[in-house]
Amino acid sequence: MKKLSYFLILLVSGFIFTGCLGSSTPTESTAVDNNVPAADQKSGNTTKTGTISSAGGKYFLSEPGQPPREIESYSISLSEYVGKTVTVTGQYSGDTLFVGKIQ
Repeated sequence: MKKLSYFLILLVSGFIFTGCLGSSTPTESTAVDNNVPAADQKSGNTTKTGTISSAGGKYFLSEPGQPPREIESYSISLSEYVGKTVTVTGQYSGDTLFVGKIQ
């Protein structure tokens, strides 16, 4: 029984030690793609210029040559800007840009 206990202690210690070492190589979720413009990396503030449209109760920003992107705002009434070309600044949550400022 002592041999089995000793073996289990060594086995568990090995797993704990291995887990503590970690990895020095960035994983896919933490790596930054240097080929993607900073505005498209979806972190921090993002500024985009395009025309705001509405469909199905959602709002979209259409940039020239790009597919429309969904936008939302808690502080700005986006309905006032439908059909207008504007510059928006905000932050991404998933694929949606939450607009905090419109010029």
